[in-house]
Amino acid sequence: MRRKLKSLPEDTVEDLAREAMVSLYRLSRREALVNPDPLAATLVDRVCVDHVRRLRGPAGRLDPLSQKDAPLELPAPSPGSEAGVDMLELFRFVVLEHFKQHDAPCHELATEFFTELSWSAIARQRQLRHSTVIKRWSACMEQIRELAYAQRGPVWEWARQARIV
Repeated sequence: MRRKLKSLPEDTVEDLAREAMVSLYRLSRREALVNPDPLAATLVDRVCVDHVRRLRGPAGRLDPLSQKDAPLELPAPSPGSEAGVDMLELFRFVVLEHFKQHDAPCHELATEFFTELSWSAIARQRQLRHSTVIKRWSACMEQIRELAYAQRGPVWEWARQARIV
């Protein structure tokens, strides 16, 4: 990670490394890893690219690298603006706040979903079938879609900011 993103602070590099290791761990729980070294290298590349894209915002594009191991360039901060907003984190916040105010069961499910538990783990915790948990989450997300299309409230503002509606 340090080679790919040279100008990042050490704590950010540690966070990104942790993100890659959690992904690797989750993959290993699903099935046996055949080639863990190339998989880990691929995960590191993807985590670095995702980090740069989050900093650039939802409309940011990442040009192909001329060399495979070339460092990624972080976006230059625009004058008069704060550090880039993590749109995924903003989405999580908006969804959790909406469910906290309007739908407690969906809030509990969203909290578990955003802590990145697997659907199987959530189903075991709740003593439900896997498909039941997914159906409930789908119904919860339908509320969010309706809010986004109704053009009102914080979900609409998030979607407008992210330029997805």
